[in-house]
Amino acid sequence: MSWLLENWFGSKESLEQVREDIHENLHREFYLGVSGLENPQQSANRVESKELFLVLNGPWDDQLDEAEHELLQYAHDEMPPVVRNEVGIIPFFTQVTNDGFLVLTYVRNATDRSILLQRLPLSLVTEDGEEVARKTFDLITSGPVMEMSSRPMEFMFRWDEFDRIPEQEVPLKLAFIKPEKNEVEENQNFNLGLSADESKQYMQQAAEMAPIAEGEVDLQVLDIKPGEDNGLKVIVAFRNGLAKRLEFTEVPIIVHDKDGDTVARVHFTLENMKVEANSHRVWVFDIPFSSIKKEEVNLAEVTAFIPKAQQRKKEKAQVAPEVEDNKGLLQ
Repeated sequence: MSWLLENWFGSKESLEQVREDIHENLHREFYLGVSGLENPQQSANRVESKELFLVLNGPWDDQLDEAEHELLQYAHDEMPPVVRNEVGIIPFFTQVTNDGFLVLTYVRNATDRSILLQRLPLSLVTEDGEEVARKTFDLITSGPVMEMSSRPMEFMFRWDEFDRIPEQEVPLKLAFIKPEKNEVEENQNFNLGLSADESKQYMQQAAEMAPIAEGEVDLQVLDIKPGEDNGLKVIVAFRNGLAKRLEFTEVPIIVHDKDGDTVARVHFTLENMKVEANSHRVWVFDIPFSSIKKEEVNLAEVTAFIPKAQQRKKEKAQVAPEVEDNKGLLQ
């Protein structure tokens, strides 16, 4: 018997027994909030799990046999419906190992665009709500989760990463650490993709640009740099010439070479990306290698641009894509 069957369900062979174990071990799904709903878990607009395609890649594809594929598909189809236009993470199995605490999940993308989870802050909490471990997972190398699809993904919290190791019989739950609004607003220029010197350099560059006209909103590409694992970094200045704070929710970026051919076309979804009235902010967007359509890209010969921004209702600003392909990546 393979490792997954043996460690997950032991010697059980009956699908009914497997089904019971799935529902017994199933945790509550949490959502990343890409729909803009305040409490997406309360939405009744849901998609049946069987309507999503199960995608197995990396070790999930290379190291599993046919029986394990069937088991993962069966477990996936037993999951409860997912909120439409949301990305949900539903833990379905946990295991205490010698290295740490392992959580197996399905990451379910019920939107019409692909989603790239770049940095995902998660924690382990007890049933009483005590946080015993906190970790930010770098998922850029995992590639995007395609639209209307579900992917198994594991999260390992190593023992030396715990603040306190509880007794073995204490059940632990996986939780998503949502950024607090006051932290976001107090750190308008904070960007994990730039060093302090780079942030200062680009903020100064944005400040020295020709003044934006009163009442206008402007997004300008300041620079294109090499990214991680042969990807690209696109540094963008957000300039708000309105007399009120704006929140940017979507940014499409198109990269062309010197011949005008498309090198990359991505669509980023942002959360809590606010720019104060009559001010500017700099942000870096990571374009993964998997989104680059041409080989041997010469940075000196590429340009990037962003379609014109349009103001949304409720004092939000959204970049309206003027491109055919509206697939997006979440930063």
